[in-house]
Amino acid sequence: PPQHREALQGEFPKKKDSVQRWELLRGRMERSRARGTSPCYGDWEVMLQFCFPRLDINVSKGVGHLLKSPFSVHPKTGRISVPLDLQRLDQFDPFAVPTITSLCHELDTAGSDGEQEDVGETEPKRRARDYKKTSLAPYVRVFEQFVEGLESARRGERLRHRGECWGEP
Repeated sequence: PPQHREALQGEFPKKKDSVQRWELLRGRMERSRARGTSPCYGDWEVMLQFCFPRLDINVSKGVGHLLKSPFSVHPKTGRISVPLDLQRLDQFDPFAVPTITSLCHELDTAGSDGEQEDVGETEPKRRARDYKKTSLAPYVRVFEQFVEGLESARRGERLRHRGECWGEP
């Protein structure tokens, strides 16, 4: 934003290197967010612009490209796009991920095996848990852990912000 740009342009020449400039930018943005009147996320915008992988327009808008949402199906191979457990990345085999065909087979097999045990449950309730009987289950758990981590971080951020609003350190 212009109110920050002018001040930063005046201060940047006084700094020796990019690390000092980055710290100046981050500090100014954090102070603007702490005040809460007009929070600025210029530091995050810089990170998005320069630190995250760049994608060409066709990859971003085309549905036939490899970059997909979690659990979407690749149109040619039928493989499911799965989240990765970074702690076990060296053990990941991209050719071992489930395919839509293998999942359908696993669900058919699980359905015929488990029909008697779920007699008292309604069909939608039983179907909602069927993924747990497939090779997709460990990947769903990785995704759930990721989302739980996001929720926890967000909850901590809200509590910290609430404490700052009430004048706590």
